[in-house]
Amino acid sequence: MSEDRKNVYVTLHKDFVRTGIEYADRATGETRTFNSVTLPKGTVIDGTDVGYYQFNPLFVNPSRFKGEDYRDIPLLANREVRLSKTLLDDQGKPVMGEDGKPMRDTVYAMPAQIKGALDEARSRYLQAQSKTRDERTLAQRASDARSGASALANEHAPFDSRDR
Repeated sequence: MSEDRKNVYVTLHKDFVRTGIEYADRATGETRTFNSVTLPKGTVIDGTDVGYYQFNPLFVNPSRFKGEDYRDIPLLANREVRLSKTLLDDQGKPVMGEDGKPMRDTVYAMPAQIKGALDEARSRYLQAQSKTRDERTLAQRASDARSGASALANEHAPFDSRDR
């Protein structure tokens, strides 16, 4: 494979990926499909939070390594990806432009930047999750373990006719 055709693979949970979205081609009237990917909250590229920005990849594949709930998105390494998001007002409604269409904010990023930002966001999320689990004190965890063990012991105690 030549150097200019090298791919960067972005892997996301299936909840962030929509495939086979149908639309009617304006020129021919033919029904066609496209794919849409939404970046998760907390994805930061060059100091800009691009969470909830979307892009439309040509291909979306089931993940080869992460399981059936994940999708691999191949992107050409040397081609910028156009990320866009509809601008919303204070009430959460789209801001309309002079032409009557919703205004969109657009950012361009290289696939390697997107992959790096997603990896960073994922690691920050996992660290936050582990901190909330670690906040329980050792005494609380020991107490929970003792109560669970005693419940199991009582559940599996041999039947004694005197218990009636």
